[in-house]
Amino acid sequence: MKLSELIAQLGLSPVELTNADVEVKSAYSGDLLSDVLAHAQPDSIWFTVQAHVNIVAVAQIRDIACVVLTNGVAPDPQTVAKAKSQGVNLCASECCAADLCMKLVGKLT
Repeated sequence: MKLSELIAQLGLSPVELTNADVEVKSAYSGDLLSDVLAHAQPDSIWFTVQAHVNIVAVAQIRDIACVVLTNGVAPDPQTVAKAKSQGVNLCASECCAADLCMKLVGKLT
């Protein structure tokens, strides 16, 4: 499913979108960056409460389709600037990661 479709279906708020046409193939929820590095699949949508600049590096290394900041967390200004300069999609949501993941059940292959 295209990221633009997921944004609409999940009611996400785009913070920085460089490629809304990217195909999202799976989802990952986690806040421990080393765990995300070890287990997130390429082309995933990643749900996290981490909003610091290091999430951009992790997203790049794992080829994450979009990072979604959950629970109403706002990104640091440096994070937004880094996402923009590195071409990393970044969205936000007031919902928790569990609710967002449940909305995705059966929608991704």
